[in-house]
Amino acid sequence: MAQRSPADEKDGAPARREKQGASAHAREKRDDDFDRDMLYRAIADTGRWAYGTVSVEAWVFSEQTGKLIRPERAFWFDPVVVHDGADNEALMRLVDHEREDFVRPDPLAPGIGLAGALWSELSHRNAFPAMNMQRHLSGRGAGVAQDGMNNVISLSRNVVWREVEPISNDPDQPYNLRLQLAVEAGIGLAAGVQFQFRGTKGLVIYMARGTTDVDKLKSVNNERYLLSAADVIGSIVAMRGPRHVCLEERRAEREAVRRRLKAKMVAFANIGGCFLHKNMHEGATPASSVKPQPATAHSKPSSSISGSKQQIGAPSGGSFKSKLRMIVRKWMGANNAPPPPMITSECIWTFCGCFLTLLMLLNFSNAISKRKPDYSLVLGPFGALMTLQYSLAAAPASQPRNAIIGQAIAIAVAMGSTYVPIETNLRRSLGTAIAITAMARLGVTHPPAGAAALIFTGGKESWGNMGIMLAGNVLAIVFATVINDMNVKRQYPTFWGFGHWRKMFFPAPKKNVE
Repeated sequence: MAQRSPADEKDGAPARREKQGASAHAREKRDDDFDRDMLYRAIADTGRWAYGTVSVEAWVFSEQTGKLIRPERAFWFDPVVVHDGADNEALMRLVDHEREDFVRPDPLAPGIGLAGALWSELSHRNAFPAMNMQRHLSGRGAGVAQDGMNNVISLSRNVVWREVEPISNDPDQPYNLRLQLAVEAGIGLAAGVQFQFRGTKGLVIYMARGTTDVDKLKSVNNERYLLSAADVIGSIVAMRGPRHVCLEERRAEREAVRRRLKAKMVAFANIGGCFLHKNMHEGATPASSVKPQPATAHSKPSSSISGSKQQIGAPSGGSFKSKLRMIVRKWMGANNAPPPPMITSECIWTFCGCFLTLLMLLNFSNAISKRKPDYSLVLGPFGALMTLQYSLAAAPASQPRNAIIGQAIAIAVAMGSTYVPIETNLRRSLGTAIAITAMARLGVTHPPAGAAALIFTGGKESWGNMGIMLAGNVLAIVFATVINDMNVKRQYPTFWGFGHWRKMFFPAPKKNVE
């Protein structure tokens, strides 16, 4: 086998580094192109659907330089307007990148140019309110918006339209060529909306012609759309940095894995080469020339064969240690973050649901005890049921199918175990274990049913108490359905699932295929 000399390896190293550098540059370009395309699509879609808007651009404020910078492709101009205004030199100098006299958007200090003027004005109006603060449309008392949970939120930022020509003619405004060209291109009105996401501040500018109907521009629905679009554009701009960091981390992990695999492959290749080199120099006898020795009664097996048999027959000494390390590692946890605490409003809702439902169940139990003193509701499992229905309403164990069928199976198994003549502790342990296993096997696991099984295996309850327990579960489900579903943030139940059992016990008749 031909071996590469160290000189060849040394000569090939620069070529490999150059290839890796070109690959990294291509990845960075591909990532930047993806970011630019995503930002441009958001800006273009905003301009297409907003009323009267002929141009949209986004600017990002740099804390290091104190200037506004327009990202690449963060600009859209209505293609219909561009086509109709092909003879307008000012317009072409703003949108045609291939022209020699194309005016590029240079970074702007606050107060300079259209973006700087709008930025300064809006910065004095508000101090970047948080995105989750209540908002209202200034001068539009009826302007409201709804979030993903249908909660009504009023909008605090407003879209203030300004005439562009007075800004360009302002004697206190430094001369800016793009601003002058915008006026000559027919841009008569402009509005800016600030955004701030995770430390990224910026401005979205909407531009319209001077002949546009101002009342429609300032309509509640149009302003609400422009505000929401500014949030989307701002979030895309803010996502670029963290996204690149995540991509670099993923690539670094893949590169580390690749290097480890390469090192192992090189190590195996070196070991194989050493053995081959050693055999060639020692002149090893070919296997075909070795004659097998006849086995005798007194002959002993070779050491290699006996050693292999010993390794196969004996348990591995490292298996127990590896399992022990695995147990210790699992015992230390999976490093998952604990669930967040419930917010105050949801805690109040949980308190009210538990209080009202338990009050109803206690009165129900007292009413039964007054008529038949030997029967009452076993209340212990219902404390766990309240926890499931009002704190973990979306959990599968909280759903009506598990609460009713799981409870029926667990109590039936527990009551059946009382007829087995065995020691009490053994019966209670065995009956409860069988009940929990049966629920798990049938897919109706319900923790309160496990508690009920442990109580009923004691032998002090009767079959009548089982019916009362099931009736109490039905009443609790009715209350939980009404109380939880009055909250727009909750959904109970997430499924009923009784059709599965109907199909299991009463399958549909098979159709005869002739």
